[in-house]
Amino acid sequence: MAVFATTAVTAQNMEQRDDRRGMDPEKRIEKQVGRLDKKLKLTDEQKQQLKEYYGEFDKAQMARMEQVRLQEKKDREALDGKINSILTEEQKAKYAEMKEKDKEMWKEGRKGFGQGQGHRSGRGHGGFGPGRGHGGHGGHGGFDRDMDN
Repeated sequence: MAVFATTAVTAQNMEQRDDRRGMDPEKRIEKQVGRLDKKLKLTDEQKQQLKEYYGEFDKAQMARMEQVRLQEKKDREALDGKINSILTEEQKAKYAEMKEKDKEMWKEGRKGFGQGQGHRSGRGHGGFGPGRGHGGHGGHGGFDRDMDN
């Protein structure tokens, strides 16, 4: 029963998150301000100010997320360089093949994710090292799964 309840709540949360992500910023802001207006009975001036504040917040969040993405890419490339520096030519080729396979699986998973299919257990989030991804115990990406085979 507890597993069912947890699954239902998780599915609902994912659905809500997808709604927010898929919504254009203006609609999302309208929805947020509308929700506050319902509870707080805002004036027109307050609603306008809130729209501006949420717009500024969204822009700052997007800029911050882009910085994080760029840093993660840089870190991932550095890690790959270190890993490749200790591998033989044969191992490098297999490592590159494994990374490509994981990348393709991640892309396929993202296609289904938008259609409510979610992640399959043990699949990563495209990460190639510890602590990346969802599914399976320990939160390792699909790459670690391939290492066991």
